[in-house]
Amino acid sequence: MRIAPATVLLEISKNYADHRSRREDSWYWYKERETVGAIPFAVSILYRGQHTRYTPLLTSIARGLESSDIGEIFRCPIADQAKVVFRLAQAWWFSRELRRHPIAVHAANQRLDLDEIALAQHYGIPTGYLDLTDDFNVSAFFATCRETENGWEPVDTGVGVIYRVHLDKLDAPFDSYVPLGPQQLPRPSEQCAWVTELSFYPSFEMQPGVEMLHFQHDRHVGQHFLEMYAGGERLFPPDPLADVAAEILACGEIPVDLVEAALESFVSNPYGILPEDLPALRKEISTLATQISDRRLLTDQAIQSLLDDQDWHKKMLGTVNARAIAVRRVTVPHTENDPKPDSAAGTDSVI
Repeated sequence: MRIAPATVLLEISKNYADHRSRREDSWYWYKERETVGAIPFAVSILYRGQHTRYTPLLTSIARGLESSDIGEIFRCPIADQAKVVFRLAQAWWFSRELRRHPIAVHAANQRLDLDEIALAQHYGIPTGYLDLTDDFNVSAFFATCRETENGWEPVDTGVGVIYRVHLDKLDAPFDSYVPLGPQQLPRPSEQCAWVTELSFYPSFEMQPGVEMLHFQHDRHVGQHFLEMYAGGERLFPPDPLADVAAEILACGEIPVDLVEAALESFVSNPYGILPEDLPALRKEISTLATQISDRRLLTDQAIQSLLDDQDWHKKMLGTVNARAIAVRRVTVPHTENDPKPDSAAGTDSVI
C-alpha cells in the first residue's frame, strides 16, 4: 500500500478553489413521471474522506454489530436484529419531522425530489446510505480532522484515506450516486453532499470505480483545512434539522408506530426477520429506547422562526434554479445493418 505525504492534499486542493461557484452553475433538471430533480453535470468525481480507514467500510445502519454479515438478518443475533430495526425507525422519525419543515413543503410545491432518508443520513441518523461530496476540500477536512468533545481538531498521527469515485467511468452513475440538491438546506449545501446506497454488508471499497488515496497525517495540513472551514463551523451551520437529528439520537425514545412499521417491513422481506422472533425483538428494542405514542421534535415555534427570517426565506424558499431539462441516456443496441458509431461518440444515444 503506497502512502503519500499529506502535502499532496494541499496540491489537489488548489484545483478546487472555485469549485463552489462552478457547482452552483451546473445543475440540470431531469424528470421522472411527476417528480423532477436535478444533477450537476459538471461534477465527474466524488470524494469521501476519513481520518482512519475502516475495513470493511459499511453504512452506519450496519456498524457496531456482533455480526460481520447481515445480508440475511434472520440469521443474526436478536440484539443485532433489534438494533437494525430500531435504526430504521429512527430514520423514519427524522423523515416524519422533515415533512413538516418549510423546505419539504417548498420542494413539494415545485415537484422537486427530496430524499428524506438520504437527508437523515447526512444529519447523522444511521441508514443504509454512505456520505460523499463533490468538493475535494470537504473530503480533505474530514480526512485530516476529527471531532472531539471540544470540537474539531487536526489529526497528527496515523494514516488517513480519501476515496475517489469517477462517475464518468460508470455505466449509470446517477442510479447509484445521488446529489442532495439543489435544495438549500444548510448542512448538505455547505458540504456539497451526495449519498450512495449500499446493501447491508458489501463494503464501499468493493464498489465499481472506487479508488483510494492513503496519506500520512500531518498536523499542519489538518490545521490548514480546519481553518478553511472556520474550525468546522462552516460545514455544520446552525440548522433546526440538525437539532432534530441530535434529539432523535439522544432522547432514548422512539414512536411505537414507527417501530411496528419497521418490524413489518423486515418481516415482509425474504432476507429480513422471522415472524416467530417478533416477541423477542420487541422486548430487545424496549431495552434500547422507551416506546412512546408520538412526539414532535420540530416545533411550531422553530418553524415559525424560520419563516419570519426574511434572509432565510429568500435563500431557502426561492425559486430553485437549474438549466434545461436533461434527458436520460439509454443504450441503444446496434444491429449489423447499422452504421458504425463514431469513436468519439461511443455507443450511447440520447433519447
